[in-house]
Amino acid sequence: MARIAIIGGGCSGTLVTQALSRMGGQAGISEVLLFDESGGFGPGLPYGRDTNDGEFILNMASSLLSASAGQSDGFDRWLQQVCAGQAEVPGGYVRRSLMGAYLQDVAAQAESAFAARGVKLVRVAQAVTDIDRGASGFHVATAQHAWHVDQVVLALGHLKKRSPFPGVAHYHANPYHDLGAIKAELPHNASIGILGTKLTGIDMALLLGRLGVKRIHMFSHSGQLPLVRGALPTTAPVRPEQRYAGDTLRGFLRWFRESHPCGHEYPGLMTIRDPLVRIGREIEAAHAVRDWQLQLDATKEDIDRCWAALRPDQKRRFFRKYQGLWMSYRHPMPLDNARKIQALLQAGRLSVHPGYRATRLAEGRPGFQVELAGGTLALDGILDATGVAGNLARIDSPLIESLIDRGLVRQHELGGIAIDAQSLQVLGQPGLFAIGALTQGALFYVSAIERLLLHAQHIAGQLGRFPNPSSAGAREALPHADRVAV
Repeated sequence: MARIAIIGGGCSGTLVTQALSRMGGQAGISEVLLFDESGGFGPGLPYGRDTNDGEFILNMASSLLSASAGQSDGFDRWLQQVCAGQAEVPGGYVRRSLMGAYLQDVAAQAESAFAARGVKLVRVAQAVTDIDRGASGFHVATAQHAWHVDQVVLALGHLKKRSPFPGVAHYHANPYHDLGAIKAELPHNASIGILGTKLTGIDMALLLGRLGVKRIHMFSHSGQLPLVRGALPTTAPVRPEQRYAGDTLRGFLRWFRESHPCGHEYPGLMTIRDPLVRIGREIEAAHAVRDWQLQLDATKEDIDRCWAALRPDQKRRFFRKYQGLWMSYRHPMPLDNARKIQALLQAGRLSVHPGYRATRLAEGRPGFQVELAGGTLALDGILDATGVAGNLARIDSPLIESLIDRGLVRQHELGGIAIDAQSLQVLGQPGLFAIGALTQGALFYVSAIERLLLHAQHIAGQLGRFPNPSSAGAREALPHADRVAV
């Protein structure tokens, strides 16, 4: 019987735990160790109490979210039970912290399912600092204890980035991690920049607006804000008669264009660049069902297949030139957030800039200079809203450093951890798997709950079935081995 370690108790780790709990003894597993430094077990960074603001809302309607396979409205059903009579309306765009509470319930249900099947789940509220491969299996260590396990899942979530300006005030490389400092220390009567114009950038712009910051500048290569998600259909949306059967992005775009999904949208959908004009047209269009958005939502598997078929040079070109544009169309913002962004633009408090080139420290004064294709911005502070770093050297994680030093992981040529895209196993390391943000590069969609759920099920199906040889002797050889849940 195998002993499994899941490193990370956020969304992806919780989904792997849940998938394993439904297999129970059938998977040949005797014990699961779930590590999470925060001790929260469930929410993770996007939904956790300490890395969230009470006004942040989900970018997807609750009726489209679920942590349960085969139940597409699982989150909505949970909301109907726990939010009866409250302001939160199931089916809408609810507070992000509610997803965290939902995932905590999922984790608790998984623990009960394990117990019913005779499998022990041990929650360890400590940071894993090292993993090493032993004669059989792996040694997993924290500062307090060490464990021997047969297989390991890296579910590390959204790790912090190293700041390009360490020790410099008012540069926040990890704004979700730094919410407390941003609220307490960022100068409000100042010009604050946001690197990134997608959904994280929207969150940060709205946060700065609520804090009373006078001048907010968003900037990126494309300078494109996300579009606005349309109304949800009252009946099941009509899907294309046939899915795209090819394996090239060029072919997919041709197929999508020829299906005429945007026929009833406003002229200029693809060409308007002025942020205020565009968001006004978007808000107007978002009151109706937008068929093209539904069609794009239904093509996640197609895009993953196309991504796998691209040559490395084509993938690099996509990341360099087209990712920002793709994300602005593919991942819209909720209408409520769009109205707030529109108000900031109309008040002159928010500006959006394309052509980002570089950030450097200002000369002769505190602050920063941002180089754009059209000029230079002088800023008093900056929030980096570009997400998890693809370059492993930019990630601020002792565990990642140790894994690289030991040769257990290496960087994929497009960023993140090098894994096999089919099995999600770390290349060259049988029994070591990875899921979530650090797998982007080998995979394309790695953070949406729907895709994480599929990836978690795939990993769970491989765990425990072919465990390493019995490791009782190895456990005895570890002087600090323990089974303590802290």
